[in-house]
Amino acid sequence: MSQPIIYNLCPSCNSAAISKVFACKDYTVSHETFEVWKCSTCTLRFTQKVPSAEAIGPYYQSAEYVSHSDTKKGLVNRIYHIVRNYTLTSKHSLVNKATGKTVGNLLDIGAGTGAFAQTMQKAGWNVTGLEPDETARENAFNNHGIKLDTLEELPKLASETYDAITL
Repeated sequence: MSQPIIYNLCPSCNSAAISKVFACKDYTVSHETFEVWKCSTCTLRFTQKVPSAEAIGPYYQSAEYVSHSDTKKGLVNRIYHIVRNYTLTSKHSLVNKATGKTVGNLLDIGAGTGAFAQTMQKAGWNVTGLEPDETARENAFNNHGIKLDTLEELPKLASETYDAITL
């Protein structure tokens, strides 16, 4: 197993003014504890000790990971879908506010099962969605009619063509 990624500088602005904010346990999939750090310069919060690209796959391939399975089985997953409907509306509003646009071109990286991509498409945005997990891509197509591409497509995308990029 390869070593986790440890940030000595902010991954966004390269500031050294980073510090641990809290640690939280993943009770659903890995049962590991992850640290969340904050940059005092740009205020980004990020996960410290991130599993490497080679090691991260299993974290997302669990049947318990609702963002990829899109399951509604069980109380927690049903609640997740109710809350997700609210957050999708909030994210849509946030993109509109941040861009000053009500329609445009959106790149969604880590699109999961495509719920946000579908929300934005319905609102008139032209959406390109990328998702590394094959099962999530299949669920996006089967459940939402959204075709998502793999992350390998990212370098092939034309630069400076998106009004917003969401992760």
